[in-house]
Order: sequence, then C-alpha cells, then structure tokens
Amino acid sequence: MIPRERHHRKDPAHRIDESRYRRFSVENQAFVTVGMQDTGKKGILHFTEKMFANMMANIYSDVPGNSRLDYAADLGANALNLILGSYGFPNSRFLAWNPLFVPEPLRHRKWEAGAGDMTRIVKAQARLYGADLVGVARLDSKWVYAEDLEKPFVFENADDPSEERDRFVIPASVQTAIVIAVAMNQELIEASPAAASSTAASLGYSRMAISAVSLAEFIRSLGYTAIPCMNDTALSIPLAIDAGLGELGRHGLLITPEFGSNVRLCKVLTNMPLLADSPVDFGIARFCRNCLACVDHCPSKSISAGEPSFEVACANNNPGVEKWTIDAEACLRFWQENGHSCANCIAVCPFTAGFDFTHCLECVDCDSEGCGLQEISYLRKKHGYPTRSNDDDSDALVSPLSRRGL
Repeated sequence: MIPRERHHRKDPAHRIDESRYRRFSVENQAFVTVGMQDTGKKGILHFTEKMFANMMANIYSDVPGNSRLDYAADLGANALNLILGSYGFPNSRFLAWNPLFVPEPLRHRKWEAGAGDMTRIVKAQARLYGADLVGVARLDSKWVYAEDLEKPFVFENADDPSEERDRFVIPASVQTAIVIAVAMNQELIEASPAAASSTAASLGYSRMAISAVSLAEFIRSLGYTAIPCMNDTALSIPLAIDAGLGELGRHGLLITPEFGSNVRLCKVLTNMPLLADSPVDFGIARFCRNCLACVDHCPSKSISAGEPSFEVACANNNPGVEKWTIDAEACLRFWQENGHSCANCIAVCPFTAGFDFTHCLECVDCDSEGCGLQEISYLRKKHGYPTRSNDDDSDALVSPLSRRGL
C-alpha cells in the first residue's frame, strides 16, 4: 500500500447529524425495493428477473459487447461468489459466523502476542488470501445494519456470534473491523456499459469471498471470533474510510489512492486486539468537488452534480450523514435495462487510470493545496501501482493486478 502517515486526516472522517441518523436497514437497499416493486417479494436478488430477461434479449439479438460468450465469461467469474457467499447473506454458506473447519482444540485457546505484531501478521495473511489493500478500523456500531430482511443485528455480552430466531447476535467484544479491498481488472471495467465490466465485478466478488472466508478461518484458528462479511452485516464504505483505505467520491463509492474506485470491498469483524488505522485525506474529496466526469457519463443520471448534503436523493439513502447521495433506484433500473451491471462511473473516474494532461484542459480550478490526482499518480508510480501518464505505455498498465509488489 502507498504509505499513509503524511495523509492522516486532521478533521473527522464523517460529519453526522446525530439527531437524524439511524442505523440503515437492508430493507431500504435499492436491490430490495426495486425487487419488491417488480415482483411483490422481499429479497436481495428479485430485481435480477428483469435484468436476466434483457440479458437473454441481448444474446438473441447478438448485441455487440453483450454476446453469449460475454455473458458466459461473467457467469464463470461469478461462480465462486455464488458458492461461497452469494454477495453476502449473514451467517450463510461459507460466511457462517462460527468456525468451518478449525479443529476444536484451537478454537478456545487464544494466541498471545502484542497488538502491533498481531496487526502486522493479520494484514500479511489478508494479502496472502487475495487482499490488494487492507486496513483496520474500530467497529462503529452506527455502520452495522439495523436489521437484515427479517431480524435485527444486536450487540450482546455473548461468547460467540449467533443467529437466533428473532435476532442476529454480535458479541459486544467484537469491536474491530478488518477491511479488505480487491482490485478489479481495469481493462474490463473500461468496457462499461458492456458485459465485460460485469465480468470484472463478478470476479471481484469471487475474490472477496475467498479473502474474507480465508481470513476469518485464520483468525478463528488463533482462538478469536471472526465474522466474515461481503455486502452483508455492516456498511463497507464507511468502515473502509475509517480504516484509512480511501475517501468517499461524488459517485458514492470509495476512492483509494492505489486503484481509484476500481475495487470491491469486504470485511471481517473480530474481537482480536488489533491496532486501528487512521482515516486519510489525499485531496480526493476536494478534487471531486470540481470534477463532474461521473455525472456526465452516468446513463441513469443518478449522481448529484451539487454539493454534499445531509439530505437524501431517494428512499435508499440514509439521512444524517453529509455526503453526495445517489439515486440508487434509478441506477438499478438502468442495470435491468442494460441486462447486467454498469460501471461507467468507475471507468471514467480520473483516479481509476491516474493523471493525464487532458484532465488539466477540463479542470476549472487548480486547488491551492495541490492537485490530489497528480500527487496520487506520482505516488502510484513511485510505489509500483498502475497509472497512466504522458510518457507511459498505458496499454501495459490497464490491469491493477499486474502491479509490482504489495
């Protein structure tokens, strides 16, 4: 990872109106509300019925970029995601909250070491299991979902995490989140809105599942609690910000110095005594105030061109946190029409590929504190991460997975 010590924030990472903020419910996700409107059934994946119908229409019409071969590549990339975690349902499949294969003698005898050594070793294991970036945050209960589709998440003085008839129980001792980012293939992402970008996302989900499940089993083998999570249980982006992985962008996604927003996020919640990282400020949010690339290229017009606000754009937003809000329902309706997901906002974000002199032609304001995009592009090149500059062969740098070192 690019060193972050010089970029630790001096101000809070989140501005919260405590009088308005409430923990978010999974029922308010666009995946659920759109599916409910379409089918009358409550669930995460019912929205895909219309999307799959248009997938078949694309295949029968042999739409360029959306052929049967293109969709087959996506389905193959998504296989491990569906086997291990299916995007993330709490305490399900390999995302079970208790050990999968750990021998009984190892479960209840804690490995003892200093917090610094534990943190270093856990991060190294996360990278071994597929993490491209990893950070540690204190688990702020505000970012844990209020409830899943049927029952709430509660913190109790319990020895082990569990799913009861009427609630999911997270032990009060679970106070740490290990947040993992896996990079997606940039060349495929840049094909958006064609099906290749969905293949990149699907492969990202499969790699998320492998990383989260493997790291959880490693931690359990050392005698500690570990709850592997993909999209479930807690909000990934606020936790990633708290863990110092990046900043929130105008398009509502995390932007990292190393890969821009071309990442997928997962996390492991644990009671292991680890050292927390600090939120960072690389000037990304300042840059987003002046950049409207994602707004201009969003086919569903879901992204705000205004200032961050405590207000909401739709029922899928949670009030009380200052941010750029996204019309998530409109975004998902385009996915349905498109026949697969869209990643235009990731593809066109200047932080995805790095600085190019043409950005200066469109920029209306050179920040007096320096250009975050140019500084990050310099740091990427210095530390062996992909970037695109005037004298580089950009074709050789389109895949973030080809970077040098960790």
